[in-house]
Amino acid sequence: MDAADNQNTTSQTKNYHILKGRFKSNSLNFYGLFLFIFNSRRELDISHILVSTFSSAYDLEPFFGWEQYEEFIVNAKWKGNYNPNMTVSIEDYFKKIAADKDGQVGKLQEYMRDYDYDNIDAFMFDIINRIIHDKNLILETNVQEASESEFRQAKENRARKAEKSKDSGKQNLTDDEGVTLSIQLILAPVSGKPIYELKIGDVIMCKILPNTDRANYFIDLLDLRIENMVKPAPCKVIDIKSESKSDPLEILTEIGPGIYGKCIEDERQVKLRMYDPAVDGKQMSKEDIPNLKKDDAKKPSITNKIALKRSINFSKILYITIGILIILSLIVISFYLAVL
Repeated sequence: MDAADNQNTTSQTKNYHILKGRFKSNSLNFYGLFLFIFNSRRELDISHILVSTFSSAYDLEPFFGWEQYEEFIVNAKWKGNYNPNMTVSIEDYFKKIAADKDGQVGKLQEYMRDYDYDNIDAFMFDIINRIIHDKNLILETNVQEASESEFRQAKENRARKAEKSKDSGKQNLTDDEGVTLSIQLILAPVSGKPIYELKIGDVIMCKILPNTDRANYFIDLLDLRIENMVKPAPCKVIDIKSESKSDPLEILTEIGPGIYGKCIEDERQVKLRMYDPAVDGKQMSKEDIPNLKKDDAKKPSITNKIALKRSINFSKILYITIGILIILSLIVISFYLAVL
């Protein structure tokens, strides 16, 4: 067998050992993920830890691929959806013991090669519990193997996917920038969902704040005004940001195609009213909203539209008033003629 054959065989051997898993502490409201990848030299090649108060961190099943784990953890950290202190503490502790390949981490790798989940779980429980301090910590793990070529191919595929998504995002932004309005969250203290459990994709009830001409235009456009009151509308959560557990939450929602709502909530213990189709009706679609972009040149400005609508309302009131005066005049004349 020549050098080329040896190299090809080595690249196809499942010599990358991957440990991934999830954990949660119900009493402390912590949810977490971890991902450790050891290369063919038994070195820790990739290490990712995430500790968060967002329950979405526990949605990834242990059998999901390591690429999904890495992507989720990196995105969560980028958005600020994690606890920095807890995360860094566990990361530092694991890297410290990983520096000694023949020490504790050597035993962990033996457990992984043997698929000894009892000892793997005990090992990881001890590490995480040193930081979180919850004896009732729930932990699930999974071992995955990959060859060097599979590992490299997965990294390249994800890089291409990210680049394609980036280019597509730029194109979409150019084609339709949309509009962002200030919204107010609708609370449900008894039956609502705690805001710390909110995750991307949830549909919550919010109200557009009528604090600008533009906001008032969209309230009327979407038929959300009843007399002087603004009706709540279903809004899909598309982004959640926070610097830390103690900082305010910034929530970005989609009210309808091209129409977004944003709010900042300081209180972490509030409960939000979730969207119920049976009570709140259907969500808005493209058919419910006129194409604002293509017809903007043919339409008057937002301020003029509002002024025109108010003018029409005033004209209606004027006509009704004149009609009432005419009827009263006829009644008075009829009464006067009857007396004569």
